[in-house]
Amino acid sequence: MVSGKYSALSGAVAREQAMSNIANNMANLSTVGFKKDTLSFESMLNGARQIQGTKGINYNRINTITTDFSQGPLKVTENLLDLALDGKGFFKVNGPDEVYYTRQGDFKLDAEGTLTTQSGHAVLGTGGQPITLTGLTEPISVDDNGNISVGGFPQAQLGIFDFADPSKLKKVGSTLFQTDQDNPEIATEDTRIIQGSLEVSNVNMMEEMVLMINTNRKHEAYHKVLKSYSKLSDKLSELGGVS
Repeated sequence: MVSGKYSALSGAVAREQAMSNIANNMANLSTVGFKKDTLSFESMLNGARQIQGTKGINYNRINTITTDFSQGPLKVTENLLDLALDGKGFFKVNGPDEVYYTRQGDFKLDAEGTLTTQSGHAVLGTGGQPITLTGLTEPISVDDNGNISVGGFPQAQLGIFDFADPSKLKKVGSTLFQTDQDNPEIATEDTRIIQGSLEVSNVNMMEEMVLMINTNRKHEAYHKVLKSYSKLSDKLSELGGVS
């Protein structure tokens, strides 16, 4: 009986974690460049893992949390500093101690004319240096390949990078990602940069709502099982007390 109670408890905890993930996805429904996270579950049903690792109890737990890098919808803004990526890859930006990668293209210019994210991270060009523009009284244009011109004169090119295995990227906050030496960046040539547009979140509200309802029902079911075990334990205690 104790085994069943712990199995139900582990299932309830796993569904609470799933609800937190769904809530985070929905909270970022309007976040530019946000990529939703998805969960997979595993069950310690049999074999050596159940015998040695869980002492015979069939635990249910979250196996992996992965980021869905599928393309989000593009929204036209007509802002010259709004840039959307149509295809794979990421913008590369400077962090406090290391570089980050992002799909969030709602950029701005600081007082020195450096192109930055809304959080102030400098956007990097193909050579790995921050992009600083001059002659800003003239219109800024960005072509499909990321070449930036001011008043018709070329000044820099955006660096767009991809990875052999994007699943190894580590999410930092809502829209930034880190990599390591085992997953080096690679240049991408197939991605088109669209000026005056933004890639919005790839979260589908209806899908998340359905998932939330389904997860909540499973969570309630596990709690009903726990209550049943609690009532059964009370009855066993009463029987044990009869002389």
